[in-house]
Amino acid sequence: MPRLTPDQAAKVQAAETDIRRIIGRNAREIRLAAGAHLEQVSRVAKRHGLSWSTGRVGDLESGRVEAKVETLLSLALTLGEIRGEPVTLPDLLRCDGAVLVNGREVADVTEVFRGKPVTESAGQREHDELNSGDPLQLAQASTSIADRRAAKSLGVDLDRLVVAAVELWGHNLSAERDRRADGETNTAARGNITRDLMAELRQHLEL
Repeated sequence: MPRLTPDQAAKVQAAETDIRRIIGRNAREIRLAAGAHLEQVSRVAKRHGLSWSTGRVGDLESGRVEAKVETLLSLALTLGEIRGEPVTLPDLLRCDGAVLVNGREVADVTEVFRGKPVTESAGQREHDELNSGDPLQLAQASTSIADRRAAKSLGVDLDRLVVAAVELWGHNLSAERDRRADGETNTAARGNITRDLMAELRQHLEL
């Protein structure tokens, strides 16, 4: 499957926020503004159908509770009672930027709960557009010095190396290295990954 280069991925994912974290952050802000403790939220929540311990309230505020509609409605009633004025769903979903929902970025979620149509974010559309092209073309367009060095080391031209990489991983060597590194910046560790990739390419090319 085509993948974004690291720079493209960083640009697309910059605004991503998990919806559960947004709800948790906003719920915590409402609780703290009301001067309430977790135990108080737990006690009031039980009256509104949420059998939550203080630990479960903490899980919610940390973004570890599934954002079901019925949960949000009961949470809004709970927090509304605690702060002494109604809490709306837009209050719980307030955020700047796109929200990650089931792996897709949705734009203006706060406004969605005020009646605005549900649309995907510009970043999601860019992601889809970038990934809709031919994998080989994408891989060729995003080669780096790592790909060129690998081609030279293996004694093949760059085009042949990229074709082999796409056959193996769906993208070029540098993209696969970054995927396996998963944020690792240690030079030695990244070098070991590159050597493993070159061994796989050598076998695939029957060199």
